[in-house]
Amino acid sequence: MEFFQIVSRWFWVLGIIVMFLNAAVFSFRAKKQIAQSPELEDGYRKIIRGFVIWGNIPWVVMGIGCTVGGVPSVWHYFNPEAGNPYVLAFFASAVLVWIIGSYWILFRGGAQAIVDHPGILNLDIKNPLVIKLL
Repeated sequence: MEFFQIVSRWFWVLGIIVMFLNAAVFSFRAKKQIAQSPELEDGYRKIIRGFVIWGNIPWVVMGIGCTVGGVPSVWHYFNPEAGNPYVLAFFASAVLVWIIGSYWILFRGGAQAIVDHPGILNLDIKNPLVIKLL
């Protein structure tokens, strides 16, 4: 199997790997903050765990479609109009994660949590309203 075919079929694994690499970067940034304020450790852990779990849902759905759902490659995800249920489930899961994340930021204290845990966004934002507007 040539490289292009492998990447086309297993692209979702790369997405999961990138999510874990991002979580590692977040953890690395958090270590400095935790050293200064150890009481923030649990909050960082919860935010990073949530990022990994929720952020990987669309990739897992894509993986199911590519491995058991008959979606031959990642390129089929660029054609949702074809109506493949696995492709549609991928987009639905991505939208669902986006809605849940927005709800958390806007109404469940997520914006304040991000402000209270600097380094997550790698921006120096002190006002939760700014996070909500972003």
